Amino acid sequence: MTPAPLSQPTSNRLLAGHMPQLDSLRTLAVLLVVVYHWFPTGQGINRLPNGTIGVMVFFVISGFLITRILLGNRDRIRAGKATLGHTYRNFFIRRVLRIFPLYYLVITFVYVFLPQASDIRAQPAYYYLYGYNILLHKTGNWADLLSPFWTLGVEEQLYLIWPWVVLLMPPHRFRAVIIGMIGIGVLFRGYGYWNGDFDGVLTPASFDAFGLGALWAWYTTERPTAIPQFRHLLSGAAAVSLVLLIGLLTLLPGDHIAVVLCQRLLISIIALWFVVGASLGFSGPGGSLLNNGILQYIGRISYGIYVFHMLVPGYAVPLLLRILNRLGIHLSPGFWAHRLISLAVLLVLASASWYLFEKPINGLKRYFSYGDRKPSAQPG
Repeated sequence: MTPAPLSQPTSNRLLAGHMPQLDSLRTLAVLLVVVYHWFPTGQGINRLPNGTIGVMVFFVISGFLITRILLGNRDRIRAGKATLGHTYRNFFIRRVLRIFPLYYLVITFVYVFLPQASDIRAQPAYYYLYGYNILLHKTGNWADLLSPFWTLGVEEQLYLIWPWVVLLMPPHRFRAVIIGMIGIGVLFRGYGYWNGDFDGVLTPASFDAFGLGALWAWYTTERPTAIPQFRHLLSGAAAVSLVLLIGLLTLLPGDHIAVVLCQRLLISIIALWFVVGASLGFSGPGGSLLNNGILQYIGRISYGIYVFHMLVPGYAVPLLLRILNRLGIHLSPGFWAHRLISLAVLLVLASASWYLFEKPINGLKRYFSYGDRKPSAQPG
């Protein structure tokens, strides 16, 4: 992939609005998560830590976009064009509108109809208060149907704290805070390692991924003239990280301290290289791939794919096959055919969720814009 040259003021370009190549990165990230959960671990296409890679890509993208939004609003507050309370209220409401409705719909469905597949009946508060990652840390029950939702708990917990850090921190100290955040992520996983925790599902264990995304947001808003130098350094760091990651994966067991400490960091640095390039716009063959309309569409519905993907192969597809059987269509798909059917069902379900449920609710964001207090037609 070839990063596009900076042919116009970078800060203006990055703050202009939607970055479609990031949607394609979301597609790749969510498909890696699906592969991790749908295929035998350590075999075939699931030999890599696909789940970790996909989640770290999501976290880096989230750290970049959320921090970018907050830094822009921090400047508006400092200029007297907005208040701290108004900004935080609208930020949180917009996150609620995007994340909460589908999340609560799915966990309530599991609570009512599939309680045997989850710990939700025994510990509902952890799920309904976005603390499931804390429960998973305690139980280690990765067989829970809702186990991927630990990442949503991490993000929501971060949304409670990070806006205040960004909006209140003196600008000249903010980069140091980001660097400290990255360090805390590594150190916290070290602390967990010494206490027998290799999963790293508590929020501080993912600080380095979020922090790296936030660092790119800081450069785009605060130091746009230093972006060429940053990209040069990042390219070298990503190349070294790739070599080290290959070494970790091939030479060391998954519970080795070097893997626990460094694997996520190395993946996040590589992910940041892709996020930086996609936010600016890759050119060449890689850019053509990321500009593909199908990939970008799947990225737009990636939240639904993530939320539904554990339900589809074990519950939705068997239900579909039973319905077809009653209609006289008898199918007995093998493993690969079953996965292809599951993928088709997942894409249809996520699309229906987006157009019939998520998008209409998401449209309410126009009443909570960061600009004027009156309703506006601003997207996002």
